[in-house]
Amino acid sequence: MNKLLSIFFLPFLVFASVQFDGIVNDEEWAGAEIYDLPFEIDPSYNSEAEHKTDVFIKHDEKNLYVAFKAYGNRDFIRANIRSRDGINWLDDQVAVGIDTFGDGRYYIRFAANPLGSIGDNKVDNTDNFDGSYNVEFDAKAQITDYGYEVEFQIPFTSLNFPETRTQEWKLMLSRKLYNKGLESRYLNYEKIDGAGCIICQSTDSYLIDNLVKKNKKRLIPSFTTNSVRQKNSEGNMNEEPINSEVSLGGEYEFNGNNFEFTINPDFSQVEADQSKINVNSTTALRFEERRIFFNEGKDFLSSDLSTVYTRSINNPDYAMKLYNRGEKHSYYFLDAEDNQTPIIVPGYQRSYSGLLGKSHANIFSYNYNIEKGQNIGFLATNRDFEEGGNSSLFSLKGSFLFNEIYNTRFELVTTAMDEPLSDVINTSNVSKEHTYNLDGESFDGYGGVFGINRNTQNWSTRYYFATKSPNYRSDLGFTTENDWKKHSFEHTFKYRSDGFIRKGNVEIRKDLLMDYDDVILDQETVVSARVELENQLNINFSWDNSHKISYEGFVFNDVKDYNFGVSYSPSEKFWMRFGYDWGDSVARNIDVPEIGKRTNYSFNSSFQINDQFRLQYNFRKNSLENQTTKENYFSGYITSLKGTYQFDKDSFFKVVHEYNNFNDDSYTQALFQWQPDSATIFYFGGTVDQEDIEGTWEVEGSQIYMKLQYLFNFD
Repeated sequence: MNKLLSIFFLPFLVFASVQFDGIVNDEEWAGAEIYDLPFEIDPSYNSEAEHKTDVFIKHDEKNLYVAFKAYGNRDFIRANIRSRDGINWLDDQVAVGIDTFGDGRYYIRFAANPLGSIGDNKVDNTDNFDGSYNVEFDAKAQITDYGYEVEFQIPFTSLNFPETRTQEWKLMLSRKLYNKGLESRYLNYEKIDGAGCIICQSTDSYLIDNLVKKNKKRLIPSFTTNSVRQKNSEGNMNEEPINSEVSLGGEYEFNGNNFEFTINPDFSQVEADQSKINVNSTTALRFEERRIFFNEGKDFLSSDLSTVYTRSINNPDYAMKLYNRGEKHSYYFLDAEDNQTPIIVPGYQRSYSGLLGKSHANIFSYNYNIEKGQNIGFLATNRDFEEGGNSSLFSLKGSFLFNEIYNTRFELVTTAMDEPLSDVINTSNVSKEHTYNLDGESFDGYGGVFGINRNTQNWSTRYYFATKSPNYRSDLGFTTENDWKKHSFEHTFKYRSDGFIRKGNVEIRKDLLMDYDDVILDQETVVSARVELENQLNINFSWDNSHKISYEGFVFNDVKDYNFGVSYSPSEKFWMRFGYDWGDSVARNIDVPEIGKRTNYSFNSSFQINDQFRLQYNFRKNSLENQTTKENYFSGYITSLKGTYQFDKDSFFKVVHEYNNFNDDSYTQALFQWQPDSATIFYFGGTVDQEDIEGTWEVEGSQIYMKLQYLFNFD
């Protein structure tokens, strides 16, 4: 009789209202599925968890609800108020990972700390995190006498799932905690190191019957206004008229297809890119993609050869994309009209870059999921330049798991280029098979990657091969050098315990880099070691011996390099890292390259004054001196101080001051940000524009900037 009553009332219990307030009580969570986290997976290996963690999951017609009761000593809890995606390894946190297709291709991870600050990311079958991933969800939390409680509210419209009658979603439930200054990680299942496809190992699932999939319908208008000052040819700042623009974005889902568009988008960088030191390099620098439109679906474009670099689409009039994450078949298509087109011309051990006019870009990607995170797919790109000419690329790639120990991946790429005619690059230097100038040349190239890995609890072994032919170009990707072949072999021993040395590893790696004439460009041996001690004290050291280096016809033997680093975090209030590396280095940007003595220092620190106010200080010094005369080829430092006041998890005010000693340049930037959800956002502050001038990033302009973007959700 009791069983019959339970069956009758269960649907009403499951759909009973959850009061989303961060308080986990028995009444509102009656009828929920209950899970626990019995295994400590780090630093111990699948040992019994010291502290209890209870997890409850239930749903209604619109949302999935997940609750955690995290038991432990509240005096050891680490947590501060942070903006979205600001929770990091310094915080206690709980997380639920959901693989809606149950096939291991990827899972979506939703995390929260004990103060309710949240973060989300997408994790692929190789355990790579995409922290730029953002969807609608929220969490609330409270610290209790026995630890803390967290409630998650995840709309079904934030998840892609099969259109089947019964849903079975695989779960990864995790917790990170600090006990007497020691970091531990808990999991709901035994983790097999080296098995690949981490979530494929999960033995827990959540079942849903008769879930009706609702299509996303969203509009995202935005308004921006700015006052710009730009440096002229004399080095003075000229103020330009105030500029205001309206843009519109949107998303519509139908039959599992997601269509997104943006018209007249504002893709200005709200925050300045941190200045980089590039004084001894002959290639362009890569920066992180921060633009929301391009970050969604970025996993479709992953490549060991960087076949797609979305920041190569710089200032589009419009952009639109269509993608689908099916149970077996997935595809992605992007179309964009760019007003200002960055171009990188790669060559033999160097590259040149410039900024062209308009171009039209297309990207198409398709993936077929085999099982347990194994997949095969292809990618094609095309770009037509207003100055004439076009470029195209086609790649075939796949990854496979032979068993719990061995996995492999490959990528094959072909490229074709008809150069535009332009004078934005003007140099007399030539590569082996073409000029660096944009003079209408045509050529084809190819590239490839093959890797195989063996991983166990204590050992890992990896062989990796990659290549780009002399005529390889990827004008929608990021290629700074071609004409090379690289073989790499590494072997690693891994150690962990719950003693004074928490974790450690020792690695030896052999690399061989050659050009297509089989000239050795670099032949090196690297030995490195890293240990994690109690109280978050981490130490690393590496020794790098390049037995032979060839650069522009000059050969150098027995080039040694050393690196030492230490980081320390006794509490969530303080974190610091000191880095020191020294040794031999080729002075590349002189008429006759030669070996110099390199010395680099870095110091990074964070001080959490209270739950809401944080100070960060960074210092980097780089120098290279002539071995004979002791004169510097270059020497300088960059220092920055950042103060952030977090009003709540949705808003903050930040001030940054940076000084660049290389060019005696500095800037101060203030920014207020309010972001209550993944797409609604308000900025007000100052930004700076930086340009690479002879190896250092100089301030070329500044602006006072305001942006209001609002999400209209019609789901």
